Amino acid sequence: MRRLPSLIALRFFEETAQHLSFSRAATSLCVTQSAVSRQIRLLEDALGAQLFERDHKGVSLTDAGQRLLPFVEQAFDAIEHGIGEIAVERPETKQRLTVSLPPTLATQWFSPRLGTLSEAQPDVELSIRTTATDDCDCHIRFGRAAQTGMHSELLMMERHALVGAPRLADEPLDRLLARLPPLHVLHEGKRLTMWADWCAQAGIPFKRMGDGIEFSTLEQAIHAARKGAGLAIVDVNMIEEEIGEGSLVQLSPEQVVGPFGYWLDVAPENVAAEHVRAFTAWLREQVAERARPENAPPRMC
Repeated sequence: MRRLPSLIALRFFEETAQHLSFSRAATSLCVTQSAVSRQIRLLEDALGAQLFERDHKGVSLTDAGQRLLPFVEQAFDAIEHGIGEIAVERPETKQRLTVSLPPTLATQWFSPRLGTLSEAQPDVELSIRTTATDDCDCHIRFGRAAQTGMHSELLMMERHALVGAPRLADEPLDRLLARLPPLHVLHEGKRLTMWADWCAQAGIPFKRMGDGIEFSTLEQAIHAARKGAGLAIVDVNMIEEEIGEGSLVQLSPEQVVGPFGYWLDVAPENVAAEHVRAFTAWLREQVAERARPENAPPRMC
């Protein structure tokens, strides 16, 4: 019996070693940077050896990593060659799956996971929309409750935290709140209550609630917060990569759950379709993966 570590971890190691960058490897593999880091950590634990070093110059291979890389490359080259020798070309049988979802969810949460969706449903041609249309098989919706007349299930609730640029991490919170403008997000033309809800839970009387900068999407507010334009109350589900790479930091341990969440709506006539069932199963798996303890955000001191 062969004693080998995870082939997924080895594949992630190969890609990271070729790019010498966790973020570029994640982009190439169509996964999140935290997923790459987790697989590398699992491989290092299995081998009992450190494979990468990080310093101010970037990422480099250790001696152990340099010794391992050519064997991993040769092994995957051999597997690829062998599959090419026996694979039989099949006629095009792809089914089209049309999904609508909010813009920020599409960019920040959904897109980094598309690589695993392609592996789970290789025979599906995916069409992503940021506005709901009648031809959509599934709708992922930002809302408070189930949708009448649809097979509707809650995927995940928002979990809001106060975040800002990393250079702000050592500044006292009261000084930050007094100095920097709050970044607000609009929904249906009105400011969401994220700031009021967060301040109430944190027990902070925030006098600048009416001030600040408004954005039509959460993604815009995230980008502005990264650049130090102000402070944002952000759903941590939407900033996994930013927190992982350190371009955003959580400035307080307080988190507010809800009142909005992301709901999966499927019309009754589409529920039994095989490609829709496979997609919904994949969605549930991705949400469950994010909720596992090893993937939880670090606790603040």
